[in-house]
This record gives sequence, C-alpha cells and structure tokens, in this order.
Amino acid sequence: MSSKFANKKSLIISAAILSFFLALMIYALKQDPNFTPSQLVGEQAPTISAPVAQGGSFNSQDIFHHNRWVVVNFWSSYCNVCRNEAPEIENFYQTVTLKSNENPYFLSINIQDDKETIKQWQNNYKQSFPVIQDEQGLISLKYGVTGTPETFFIAPDSTVKYRVAGQVSKDFILNFIAWLEKHPTASQEEATKALINIRSNS
Repeated sequence: MSSKFANKKSLIISAAILSFFLALMIYALKQDPNFTPSQLVGEQAPTISAPVAQGGSFNSQDIFHHNRWVVVNFWSSYCNVCRNEAPEIENFYQTVTLKSNENPYFLSINIQDDKETIKQWQNNYKQSFPVIQDEQGLISLKYGVTGTPETFFIAPDSTVKYRVAGQVSKDFILNFIAWLEKHPTASQEEATKALINIRSNS
C-alpha cells in the first residue's frame, strides 16, 4: 500500500515539475519582443526626411505609396546581431531590390553613428546601399524602435504591417512578405507565430 502511495506521490511531483517547466517555457516565449506588437501596426508609416551617409538627402515620399513593399531596417554599429545580419541585408539589396522597381525596396537607417563609422562599417561588410542617418534618434523615436536590429514591413499602401525585432535574412524577408500578402487580415499573434515558423525555416 505504501509502495503504491509512493509511486502516486512521485507521479504527482513529476507532473508538477513538468508543468512548472512548461510554464517557464511559455513565459520565456512570451518575452520575445515580437509578441509585443508595434503601436504603428495598421497605421501609415511615419514620414522620413534625413541626410544620407553617402551624400545627399532622403525623403520617404520618393518610395512610400509607390505600390511596392518597403523594408525598413534600423541598425547601429554597436549591435552584435547587426554584424551577423549585415551580409544577408546586402544580399537582399543586390538580388531583390536592385533587380526590379516592383520588388520590395530596402531602406537602411542607422541610429546615431557618425558618417565615418557608417562608411567604415559598410566597407568592412561590403555593403553598397545608401544609409539614412538618424543622427539624433528622432526617426527611431517616431517608429518606436526599442533596440537594434528592428525591421518594419510596410505594405504598398504605406501601412505598417509588422515590426520584426531581431535578425532577418533575405529568405526570411521574402517568405514573410509572401505570408503577409496571403493573410492581409491576420492578427498580430497569428503573424508572430508565422514569423517564428518562417524564421526557423529560413
């Protein structure tokens, strides 16, 4: 009788421990910043007007509302994840954005680095795209950026569809845009689950 009781007690303890660790896993998953949607989702993308590190200036009126997706990537030189992301970003720019005016446009925005730091970064990572300088952090403030890298997916009508926190790749960007196009009315929770699934397979 005592042996059965001990076995039952052991099973209860094991179940309790399993439940505890399952709860911890769910909690950890919920800490993914992508589970906290950007307040801009569903809104028109804030306008951008700023200098470009390579010279000249940029105005978002030149690309927003032009019937193409816009991928806005915020980064900084002190961001380690941005280093891993750098080659993929260049690959996307070269093989997608530059191939056709109908393909998604790539927009790079650096937060608070000086021009020389940006140029050195691009030289180190063999990047060729123009970089918008958010010298005072005002653009990132408008977009509600909380860390780098963060990437905003802006639909052809200039509506912000999603904000991805963390590293992105060429395949991820293309696959996620394809998913967003197929699910235009998806909730942010559904989009986040899709994001996690696509990221694990990209």
